[in-house]
Amino acid sequence: MLVWLNGRWLAAREARVSALDRGLLHGDGVYDTWRTYDGRPFAVALHVRRLAAAARRLGLPSPGPPALWERRSRLLAARNHLPDAAVRLTLTRGAAGETLVPERRRPPTLLLTVRALPTDLAARQRAGVCVVVLTFSRDVAPAWGWLKLIGHPGAVLGRSIASRRRAAEALYVNGTGDVTEATSANVFICERDALVTPPLSAGILPGVTRAIVLALARRSGLAVREAAIPLARLRRAREVFLTASTTEILPVVRVDDRRVGDGQPGAITRLLQVRYARHVASTMRSARSQPSPPVARGAGLR
Repeated sequence: MLVWLNGRWLAAREARVSALDRGLLHGDGVYDTWRTYDGRPFAVALHVRRLAAAARRLGLPSPGPPALWERRSRLLAARNHLPDAAVRLTLTRGAAGETLVPERRRPPTLLLTVRALPTDLAARQRAGVCVVVLTFSRDVAPAWGWLKLIGHPGAVLGRSIASRRRAAEALYVNGTGDVTEATSANVFICERDALVTPPLSAGILPGVTRAIVLALARRSGLAVREAAIPLARLRRAREVFLTASTTEILPVVRVDDRRVGDGQPGAITRLLQVRYARHVASTMRSARSQPSPPVARGAGLR
């Protein structure tokens, strides 16, 4: 596996960061993940802008222009022979000291990695998945919920619990009993022909795919509401689905030991899957008709 690290293309086993990197010592960094289709990255600008906003909040350097990361993503996917893949950009403060307050200014660490998509993703999208409900909330305060911080032990634990219970995802429930999001996805429910998802004010991640799905639902004439979803309300929902850049729209057919609806992906979920696929195809066709953006010399594209 090849990675891009601080301007160099390296085999993953040979890539090294400092033992004093603050991402390792303090989780002092942010990341974002997007998907490629047939070797071309999708919605990179939206992801990099979100990453840049998170970097500003933490006082980290800017990751640079989206066009740069779009080009690097294409090269990384091609060099790893992964046309349909997940690409992750990680940004840390670098080796700026061990104490909580950075002791000195150092160049940031920038790491671009790629991984294959699950081999059964298409089957999951067709048949739906099972999820479990966690007994704890996401491990960041609501005011920080929009940040994709590189330290997220709650997500690691939550997904491990789901795996042990043979589920695909796990849902966080906050202190007031509301379902907020999954460990790496936003959550939607369908009830009485209306689409409901928790509001951003609940401290959830402002998912790129979440925003696209909301727009597609409104264009399709669906009633859309952003409102709290108590766990009991989710259990009564006719349909439940998750959204994320790498998995798109993933139907949920079982929550813990309880079936959702008739145990099959519902009509609204299937409709939105079709609309999302069309949106991606249209966007990628438009991108192919445009020349590749120029990248400055010395931009680390060796």
